[in-house]
Amino acid sequence: MKLAEHVNEIRQLIEKAFQNRLGRMGITESSVQNLEIIPPEYHRDRERMEGLLDVFLAETGSMVHAYEKLVDELSFTLFNRLAALKVMEAHKLHAEIITRRNHYGDRSFSHIRWLDDHPESRNEDREDLVNFFEQMLSELSSDIQLFNLRLPYHLLPTTIELDEIIRAINRVEVDDQIDANIWESDDVLGWLYESYNNEKKVKHKASKKKTEFHKVSIQSQVYTPRWVVKFLVDNSLGKLYLEMYPDSAIKEKYQIANVPESRTREIKPLSEIKIIDPATGSGNFLLYAFDLFYDLYEDQIENYDAPYQITEIPNLIIQNNLHGIDLDDRAVQLAQLGIYIKAKRKLNTTKIEHFNIVSSDFFLPEFEEVKHLFEDGRKLNPELEKIVIDLWSDLQKAYKFGSLIRLGEKFSSGLHELYATFEQPQQRIDQQEFRESYDDFRTNFFENLKEAVANNAKRQGMTFLNTKTQDAITFLQLLAQKYDVAVTNPPYTDSSNFGSALKQFIDSNYKEPHSFHSNLYVACRDLQ
Repeated sequence: MKLAEHVNEIRQLIEKAFQNRLGRMGITESSVQNLEIIPPEYHRDRERMEGLLDVFLAETGSMVHAYEKLVDELSFTLFNRLAALKVMEAHKLHAEIITRRNHYGDRSFSHIRWLDDHPESRNEDREDLVNFFEQMLSELSSDIQLFNLRLPYHLLPTTIELDEIIRAINRVEVDDQIDANIWESDDVLGWLYESYNNEKKVKHKASKKKTEFHKVSIQSQVYTPRWVVKFLVDNSLGKLYLEMYPDSAIKEKYQIANVPESRTREIKPLSEIKIIDPATGSGNFLLYAFDLFYDLYEDQIENYDAPYQITEIPNLIIQNNLHGIDLDDRAVQLAQLGIYIKAKRKLNTTKIEHFNIVSSDFFLPEFEEVKHLFEDGRKLNPELEKIVIDLWSDLQKAYKFGSLIRLGEKFSSGLHELYATFEQPQQRIDQQEFRESYDDFRTNFFENLKEAVANNAKRQGMTFLNTKTQDAITFLQLLAQKYDVAVTNPPYTDSSNFGSALKQFIDSNYKEPHSFHSNLYVACRDLQ
């Protein structure tokens, strides 16, 4: 079997398991049964799943599509967790949890050890596999959010179904047609991501239906080849670095065109250089950028007396340098996971506090519920309020449009248009007052916007909206700041739109024009 065939088999097993699980809670694609007729042991999970379903119903407008998205999110999260554990086991970052050995009686090493501490579980079905697995996730959750039991999409199948799924994923490396070391490959998470929805992609294309927003992630999942990633990142980030440090030895290690002979760019601290992939996918551009940044930090330490410590490098890169946005929560999980594993391999004690890689798949309330946060005790100027309402409306559509939302651009444009109206003679009496209002509003707008998002989720309690708050705030921060480098693969089903969209993003977000602007745009365009 090919890898894609294995992935399709695993996906089908997981989806079926969650359809069964939801069915026991009284949730199907056509209806939600009254809670009173559902067994009490399912009530807690049922209420949580119903909260997710309500959000997805508001997003998609269809019970069928909302149910489909719920199953998709639950399924891909479990798939990602299993893939993450397999990759981490292959790199010996923790004791084997998924991989089973004959000399352990077809169990994993961690399961054997766990049974020693919980001997009563030997008498349970499949030796209490679900409770074992949940405890392993809990122990790993302090390192990365994907394993957190409070993740919105945390749910596990029955013991029998989980056992069958684990057996299926362990069959991958024993297949004669697949490299036995596949889980050690830097590319494996990207290939898994592309393979996961192959069947759905084929069916959707054959249907000739219009690609609505909730199908974009299926239609646009294309894994970017390593050589393309390398070429673009080397000749953008690498080129920028050599413009500051033309004598650096990195020009011997990386293939960078037109290396300058003398400094052409003012030096800035490496920790302040920002790269973004506005259509991150599974993160292959950022994964490669991590490696390049690591070499640049080492170069700074060894040759330029920079005040960095080797042990700080992984977190410096993650907290300061790498940024990404994607429509697909599942892809962002993989991107964060891949970078976490990169960091863990460099420094096994690395703990990731926060990623600047975020999904725009969050849902916000109507403006009336948060407008008081923008008024600061006094009513907004009616024209300013129109701008805020317009921007909030755009932000509500982040789950559809991701990084294509132009909050900062629209904000500045709206205020300048408004200010221009006060240049008319009959309005000059109000000009000074408006200047002050304009300046205050411009200064405080994004802080108020972040507060509005956070306070909304706080009022909701521990719900889906609450757990997604940080995503919304990070998304706002990423849109509000400028970047030195932008690299991406198109998230669009019509690749002819890609060139203009990328050029617009670069022109709007670069801090200053520099030599690889047009080269980067042309290279990306011509490779599609």
